[in-house]
Amino acid sequence: MTVDLLVTDGALVIVDCVDGVGFQTKLVLRQALGERIKPVLFVNKMDRVLHELQLGKEEAYQLLAETVESVNAVTSTIPDDISCLGDIHCRPQNGTVAFGSGLHGWGFTLSNFASIYSAKFGVPKAKLVEKLWGDNYFDAEARKWTIQSQSASGKPLQRGFCQFVLDPIFQLFATVRN
Repeated sequence: MTVDLLVTDGALVIVDCVDGVGFQTKLVLRQALGERIKPVLFVNKMDRVLHELQLGKEEAYQLLAETVESVNAVTSTIPDDISCLGDIHCRPQNGTVAFGSGLHGWGFTLSNFASIYSAKFGVPKAKLVEKLWGDNYFDAEARKWTIQSQSASGKPLQRGFCQFVLDPIFQLFATVRN
């Protein structure tokens, strides 16, 4: 235990989405939870995913989801005596995960994008936040969300996160690169 953790209200855990959760991160995360400090996750270095690795949107989503799951795997190993904190898992849908690039000075949460689309489509922001992560696909033909990766007519659908979050980011990066 360090003295720093004794006077802390929260813990911002920053994880490189390409390199994943390191030993030191696991150690500090366990230590913070042991002191009943609830973590918030920043999935960093998304610029590397776009520029260096040049992953497609679905592959990028899978990498980001794996990073979040790796952090939650560590929090799952913590004894149940910290139930006073409530849900200690980091979940993009409830605002405890942000994504971005520290190097380039940008970041976002699902709530940021849900706010934009809520105003544009007239759908409640809370509903959109839930749809922008996980196995949720928007079927433009049927004009509804589904958990199926294909439309009723058999066309492949993009995951909501890929379509409504990563697509604008990828477009912006492509414009800046050119």
